[in-house]
Amino acid sequence: MDFVFLSTQGWTEMGGVGRPIHFFARELLARGHSVLFVEVVKSENVAPQKNLRVLSFAELGYTETALRRAWFGLDPRIHSRETFLRALDEFETPHAERVVMYADPFVPFVEWFSWFRERGYKIVYDALDDFEAFPEIGLYFANVEAEKFLVAQSDLVLAVSTTLVEKLSQWEHRAPIHLLRQGFDVELFRAYAPKHRAPPNAAAFTLGFWGHVNAFNVDVGLIEYLARARPQWTIELIGPIDVDSNLPRVEERLRAVSNVKLLGRVAHEELPRYLERFNVALIPFPDNAFNRARDPLKVYEYLSGYKPVVATHLPQLANMPYVYLADSPQEFLQAVERAANISIDRSVIDAYLKNCTWRARVDELLVRLQEISPLTAVPTIPAALWYRETEQSANVRHYIARTEQLLDERTRYIHNLKSDVDAKQAHINKLQSFNVLWWLKQRFSRK
Repeated sequence: MDFVFLSTQGWTEMGGVGRPIHFFARELLARGHSVLFVEVVKSENVAPQKNLRVLSFAELGYTETALRRAWFGLDPRIHSRETFLRALDEFETPHAERVVMYADPFVPFVEWFSWFRERGYKIVYDALDDFEAFPEIGLYFANVEAEKFLVAQSDLVLAVSTTLVEKLSQWEHRAPIHLLRQGFDVELFRAYAPKHRAPPNAAAFTLGFWGHVNAFNVDVGLIEYLARARPQWTIELIGPIDVDSNLPRVEERLRAVSNVKLLGRVAHEELPRYLERFNVALIPFPDNAFNRARDPLKVYEYLSGYKPVVATHLPQLANMPYVYLADSPQEFLQAVERAANISIDRSVIDAYLKNCTWRARVDELLVRLQEISPLTAVPTIPAALWYRETEQSANVRHYIARTEQLLDERTRYIHNLKSDVDAKQAHINKLQSFNVLWWLKQRFSRK
């Protein structure tokens, strides 16, 4: 089968393990399927892999200005139809079954919807987040009306959490909304799971979290409360810190607490080594609509190392073994102490996680795909209505206009530098051509 994945997150971003479609794509490649992974920002150091093509927006003609406009929900003013269709022609296998999976309601992606329908693709929308809540965390690329279009028109709609299933089921849709949760890499995390859990030492608990250390992943007030209430404990936070300039900074406050350790980026394959020393794994999300809809990948990874988990504001985790939920700092502290001292029955975790591997999730995806037939009617794409530039506030419009001006100035500057370098090199070449010693050196070096 030919699979096209459309993602605002790059193939190698966060080590290439940030979203379900990364794992879906890798598992499908391992099974011999072909994958075209379309990313917005070009990935670096993409390892060649059989049956894989990674295509960036830069290759489709998007300038830096166009990308910035699209990221803020504005019309990028780029016409990529012919370039993208040529890429599809090069990718597609004759007579193969074709599937495209949307990971985001990103308007430039949704504009392509009719092209896939015309080519007979089964169109899947995989809802990972509550995109309607994105503005509260400083993100603007997702469009709710475009998402409603995907839910209404796609051949299959999946949602990563029960919260999202309930929400999307209230919208217009022609097929049931199916729950397809996150998974984990069983080979990676089980390889480092200790055979026995050491007796807890309350004077030296190590609590740990991994993920982006930012304002929508880490409730700083909660971490401060926990660290100061139990100064003998160590809290390790693993991951890139404050990389999104649109969000409030958290690093300064966290570094001010002596028993909070910011360890920075760690390769995904190295995380099991850190998990070994955690007494309790943490999911300290702030309370907001975005977080309440999440099914965090890390909870499966934590459990696969047989570690108890304490999480905030995630009702869909309530029935997972050894996962404790808390809605206040005081409850969180009590839950950590309870979790650290509980005896883990590994067989209970093994039984639960048996069907939570990425392999099992892909099996479920393939079953769902066999149950559907793609529609043939080609819908009208009202993208012009989704790019609501007139609704942007004056300060946002001014910011974007200034950003575009700076980008244009930088582009002209780089172009002028290159022209200057080229002119100087041409002059050097001309001078050298009249230098007898240089001419002789060049002539003999060719022999």
